[in-house]
Amino acid sequence: MEFVEYIFVLPEKLEDEIETFFSINEFQNYYVDKPTKGQKVVKVYINKKEPEENIIEYLKDKLELISEKDITEDEWLKPWRESLKPFEFIKDIWIIPDPEKKYEIPEGVKSIKIIPGTAFGTGLHPTTKLAAKNLVKVINNGADVLDIGTGTGILSIIAKLYGANRLLALDYDILAVEKAKETFKLNEMNIEVKQSDLLSAISEKEKYDIIIANIVVPILLRLMDDEKLEKILNENGYLILSGINKEREEEMVHKVFEKEYNIISREEEAGWISLLLQKRI
Repeated sequence: MEFVEYIFVLPEKLEDEIETFFSINEFQNYYVDKPTKGQKVVKVYINKKEPEENIIEYLKDKLELISEKDITEDEWLKPWRESLKPFEFIKDIWIIPDPEKKYEIPEGVKSIKIIPGTAFGTGLHPTTKLAAKNLVKVINNGADVLDIGTGTGILSIIAKLYGANRLLALDYDILAVEKAKETFKLNEMNIEVKQSDLLSAISEKEKYDIIIANIVVPILLRLMDDEKLEKILNENGYLILSGINKEREEEMVHKVFEKEYNIISREEEAGWISLLLQKRI
């Protein structure tokens, strides 16, 4: 597959704004790089057959373009993958970015193997990390968990590592569904995954103790307005919302109170927020 690689200078003061723009537009083909000498840059990859002109127009208006060239997918992914090393995702959970290599990680920690594709796909994005922090506060042995917008499946795997019973992972994007299946197989976990527009693929008779939704605010608002959500969340169950950008937190909190949830915990990083909610009784 052929792409065009754009390299833009990325001033620190604009980094959060650019990350937010990518997330809202569900754009994943980029990564931030800091050369040994020089200023931090963002490298953006646009499919030549399906050019996302709105992405490039926005970036050209905001940032200084320093390079533009044709490139294949393997050419841009390979050096990035090779630069990745294991890292602590949250306390006691490490991400192993290349399962074919041998790494030394601390004893007694849990690990998740992945085959990285993009910055979002490694769990580097704060929204996944924040959701995970809220998840480990409430996950317990035997919990039934629904993971909406699973992506590569990292949150489902964490739930399984902490003793979840039944797990169902959903994603609207068929490529994400295949990626999640790949990640589950790599970690030798039998986790069910389906393509679904939010809750469309599940029955109102299904019940879950924890529902996780790591998606953008407009879709979170749609989820909160879905009558099925209340029916499938068990009494005293938990709802974890992540992907909330700072600019829209007030709007999201208003919806939370409108739907009569209590905010149990709030996690924030780099302008992103995750809320741990529980239905009022």
